Amino acid sequence: MEKFLAALLPEGSVAYAMAATPREGGDQSSFLLQMVPFFLVFAIIYFLMIRPQQKRQQEHRSMLASLKAGDSVLAGGIYGEITRIKDDVVHLKVADNVRIRVHKSVISAKTASEEKPQGSS
Repeated sequence: MEKFLAALLPEGSVAYAMAATPREGGDQSSFLLQMVPFFLVFAIIYFLMIRPQQKRQQEHRSMLASLKAGDSVLAGGIYGEITRIKDDVVHLKVADNVRIRVHKSVISAKTASEEKPQGSS
């Protein structure tokens, strides 16, 4: 049989033709071993990237839910004090006689009441 295969196949391919054939039904344990690195990479990505981001989003949502009139906030780089909240619209007092309306999701953080930028009265 070896001579017959050598005559049909180009030189050097006899070794491939004579290789053992895989068992019927496949090898389940080798498949699982091949998948272990993928599971490890996913676990690393989950614990280093996905989970912390979900935690920050949850903290931001709870901060937005706890907002009330009189809180000092930072909204899109503008410091202001909340005067009124209606649904998703927040009215901010940014200076004397200057009020703006912003969407609630724009508010990025609560600030200390006495923390005001230089030059404000």
